[in-house]
Amino acid sequence: MARRIAGAAVLALCCGLAQAAPLTATARCEQRASALLDALSRADYAGAGTAFSAALAGRLPPAALETLWTETGAAHGALRVIGRLHGGVVNGHSEVFVPLMFEKTTVTADVVCDPDGSIGDFRLTPPPAR
Repeated sequence: MARRIAGAAVLALCCGLAQAAPLTATARCEQRASALLDALSRADYAGAGTAFSAALAGRLPPAALETLWTETGAAHGALRVIGRLHGGVVNGHSEVFVPLMFEKTTVTADVVCDPDGSIGDFRLTPPPAR
């Protein structure tokens, strides 16, 4: 009998029948940040902003997002690697930091998610000048 129950559990996991635990706000923000940076790396500026809050979409429409991204590339070289995302909760909002390794230096992407899961703020921060 125990073998049948174990077999059913394996079948449920294998075939996606078991319910996955809901994502935490930070995990959801990490997914949003990853999708945003993936779209930017493909020059899909309209697609990059699909998870933006209405306020951020107003401040950073696709044309402004393209300018921000291309100016960052012009200053720091071509994007080589999107690093490991790390985040947590800061001032009640999920926030994710991602190192972006360009040819000349590493820039930090900072993605702040609102409680509803939308991206409420996005910044690219170069290292401090030496």
